[in-house]
This record gives sequence, structure tokens and C-alpha cells, in this order.
Amino acid sequence: MATLTPTLTLASTDLVTDSLSLSTNTSITASHTTGLARQPITSTAVGTASGQVTLYTGDDFAAIAYLYVKNTDDTATDYIYVYKDGGVDNLLKLAGGDWAFLPLIADDTLKAWATTSGTIVEFMVVGTDQ
Repeated sequence: MATLTPTLTLASTDLVTDSLSLSTNTSITASHTTGLARQPITSTAVGTASGQVTLYTGDDFAAIAYLYVKNTDDTATDYIYVYKDGGVDNLLKLAGGDWAFLPLIADDTLKAWATTSGTIVEFMVVGTDQ
């Protein structure tokens, strides 16, 4: 088993009246991963017939899994949206350069579409099944 240590730091001197300095991390015992992938998204609408990228297929992992997803585009207005397959509501909106790391509901398949065809999504799923 491998250990993954995600860390998040939020810091600002001018967002609130006091300086902001928050940091948190956790240790994840990871037994499986999909590996790091990069794929172009050609779909420019939620739920269209083709062109979305499947980030996670429901029930691929039995225990908690974590999704890392990044919009690799340099243009802030070239958005990537993440949604639950079978639905039309977006769960995440990532501007160019934005990223997310989140625990998944194991049953849900997650897909991505983009406002600009050809936008590259970088992603990886880390599973904790033993």
C-alpha cells in the first residue's frame, strides 16, 4: 500500500481584516489508482452524446476514493464542468488553471465537458480499497 498526503494551504494578507493562514493535511492509505491521465474534452455541453471525458466510473472502488482534477488551460474563461452522469446539474466549475481534490461517492460516475472544445483535463482517482 502507498501513502498519499494531500495538503491544502490558504494564505492571504488582505482578504480579511487579519492575516489568513490556514493549512491542513491528511494521510490516505492508497491501494489503487487509475494513474494520472490527460485527455482533450470535445463536448461543449452537459449530457451530449459524445465528447465528454469520464473521470470516474461508479463502483470502480468499493471504499472511499479521491478525485484529483485540473483544468490545464491557460485561459481563465475556458471552463471545465464536472457533472454526475445521467444528470444535467454541474458539480464543479474549473476555470483555466483551477484544480480540485475531493472524496467521491463511490456509486456515481463523473464526467467532464468544456466550454472550449479541445480543453485538456488532467485527472486521477486514488482508491482506498484493501
